[in-house]
Amino acid sequence: MVNTDIQEPENTREDIKQQVYRYLKFWPLFIISVLFFFSLAYIYLRYSTSIYSTTAKVKVLDQSDSGLDFSSMSGSTTLFNLNKINLENQIHIFKSRRLINKVIEELDLNTFYYSDATFKPYLIDQEDVPFKVHWLKEDSVQISSSPAYHIILKNETFKIFTDDNSLDQTYNYQDTLLIDGRRFRIEKNKNISFQKYLNQSFTFRYANTERLISQLANQLIIEPSGTVKSDILQLAITGPNKKRNEKIINSLIKQFNKDGIEDKRLISKRTEDFVEERILLLEEELDTVESGLVNYKTNNDLVAIEANTEQLFGKEAQAESGRLQITTQLMIAKEFKNELQNVKGFQLLPANIGVEDASVNELTKQYNELIIERNRLLISSTEENPLVINLNEKLEELNSSIVASVDTYLRNLKISLSNFERQENSSSGVLSSLPKKEKEIREIMRQQEIKERLYLFLLQKREEAALSYAITAPTIKIVDYAYTGSGPISPNRKNIYLGSMVFGFLLPLGVLYLVFLLDTKVNSKVDIEKKLNNITIIGEIPEIKKGNDTIITPNDRTILAESFRILRTNLGYFNTNENQTVGKVIFVTSSTKGEGKTFTGINLASSFASTGKKVLLLGCDLRNPQIHSYIQKDKNHKGVSAFLYQSNLILEDLIIRDAFPFSNLDVVLSGSIPPNPAELLMNERMEVLLNQAKSIYDIVIVDTAPTILVTDTLLISQLADVTVYMLRAGVTDKRLLDHIQELYKSEKLRKVGLVINGVKESKGYGYNYGYGYGYTEDTSVGGSRWKFWKR
Repeated sequence: MVNTDIQEPENTREDIKQQVYRYLKFWPLFIISVLFFFSLAYIYLRYSTSIYSTTAKVKVLDQSDSGLDFSSMSGSTTLFNLNKINLENQIHIFKSRRLINKVIEELDLNTFYYSDATFKPYLIDQEDVPFKVHWLKEDSVQISSSPAYHIILKNETFKIFTDDNSLDQTYNYQDTLLIDGRRFRIEKNKNISFQKYLNQSFTFRYANTERLISQLANQLIIEPSGTVKSDILQLAITGPNKKRNEKIINSLIKQFNKDGIEDKRLISKRTEDFVEERILLLEEELDTVESGLVNYKTNNDLVAIEANTEQLFGKEAQAESGRLQITTQLMIAKEFKNELQNVKGFQLLPANIGVEDASVNELTKQYNELIIERNRLLISSTEENPLVINLNEKLEELNSSIVASVDTYLRNLKISLSNFERQENSSSGVLSSLPKKEKEIREIMRQQEIKERLYLFLLQKREEAALSYAITAPTIKIVDYAYTGSGPISPNRKNIYLGSMVFGFLLPLGVLYLVFLLDTKVNSKVDIEKKLNNITIIGEIPEIKKGNDTIITPNDRTILAESFRILRTNLGYFNTNENQTVGKVIFVTSSTKGEGKTFTGINLASSFASTGKKVLLLGCDLRNPQIHSYIQKDKNHKGVSAFLYQSNLILEDLIIRDAFPFSNLDVVLSGSIPPNPAELLMNERMEVLLNQAKSIYDIVIVDTAPTILVTDTLLISQLADVTVYMLRAGVTDKRLLDHIQELYKSEKLRKVGLVINGVKESKGYGYNYGYGYGYTEDTSVGGSRWKFWKR
């Protein structure tokens, strides 16, 4: 158990090592694949358009001065907490078609300019182009998108043409061109040195505004920056031109801020208009009162009230002052309520008109803010939008709250007015003795004073509204202006190069894996040892390249000769346990044809002959003989089939001498192909033939038929002392190994030894042919150490 536990991890490591070496021998394929895909990546990056990302950050300002403070009212905080900035709404406003259209108009983004560079055209900002295209539009008519027009600049003229050659004309600058229903004019850009761009080619095209708006809206990415509580928005856009990206972002921020300021100015303008209307009415009323006072004094011949009457009105003064103030507020509140009741639908209300009730003012302010937010939503949505419906409900609640607050305020004013009037009436009783006319004058003067105070108050409010309109605060604070990173975000050069190398490595790896997975042939010594670990592998024969000798010769020192010397030596270790005074019979067979049994038999016989032993090569493949092709003899030459059929023949009648470069190597061919080879081999004459051969020769090499195709070899297998079973790398199917195992276990073949034929030097089947077989010719072995994949 201990030895097993130790050997299994070692075998696993060896298997992994063999698998790694199996792939490493194809290292040129990996290098070529990686270089190929790396080159494709380089070409792609060379001709692809670089895309840059531009970002900016803005803080959305909270425009509430103080907010609604309903902390003292139970449950009111949640209902009226309307001052919190809704960043989602701001994002929709940023990406609204209305604002993007303003950006397009401001920057003239409809025209795209490209430089016709050698490798790839690239987008140019219009400020960097030596010419300017002015598209002449008719009122309220949108120009459709145009094809690409190419232009070559000259000093006084320019040439314009299209890709399909439908246009190829020369024009003067300032000429009005009419092409495909589009009217435009081309002028020189005076801000750029025009001369250095002469004879250069550019491309321009017109993009329809509606499509361009949709395109920019898709390119814009606007999202909150930082934590959930942050009120900072990050704006980002991608495009091939850094300068153009930055101009679009900065212009969008500018238009958003301008749009917010205009919204706030609407309230100031509405307030100013309301105050202006009231001033005109008061001017008329004040003029009537003053004219009535003059007429009364003139008609009654009265002078100014004497100073001593002031003491009589002393007690009345305090009550009168309060009453006047209350009366002023009462009139303003009534006018505001009248205005509130006359508002149709959801419209802005006048704010800060002098109502001194904080609740009314704050609710009015909040109502106007919701009106603005609702108008913004309606720009990009309809009345059925859930957000709009929600705002409508809030506005109705606020409207009801305002009306209730105004009514409450009016009731309080009336109560206060009644108190002041009672105090004034009490004081007026003292003045009952004053002359009737003086009292009437006092009444007229009192009316005049009320009108004057209200008039001055409205003049002040008008100035405040005018100032608020003129100096409206911005709606956003720019945290970071548009900024573009130095490198493009697409294509990602590092990832593409890395991906190309990884794919270039994985593709041949995957192909080789599939080839190995689908390969059912025996390719290595390991493949055989896994299935036939109980049968000894006694030799490996290298693959012979075309043009090389296939038959070994005397004093041969080639790799082929060395491999057969090793095979010959290993065969010597097989103990036959029989009379060694006669020759040894060695059968050479295989599973199917083409595995090299005849080639091996001939060279094995030559190898034995080189040691001085008498050797006979006997052809017993009666169905498909091949030995005759090596010695240029007719395959019908008298051979084994004739000996088995004709009882009067002896071995000497069949022997062919000096067929090979060894005088002690004789050959007996198979002879003519008989109609019944199996029956002939079962003849006792076969044993007679081998006995005669053993009595004359030291070694008898028998070339037999394949075992899986015919039964010929199995019929005479017991006549062999040793059986050399051939397998060929890249030819023998792995499924045939079960057949060999079955033959071995059932002892249908005697003393089986396996030989692998066709071993390639680069496959490393167990021996390093550059070292082992060529050792006597080259003792410098260090030169091959770097070829680790051949080990």
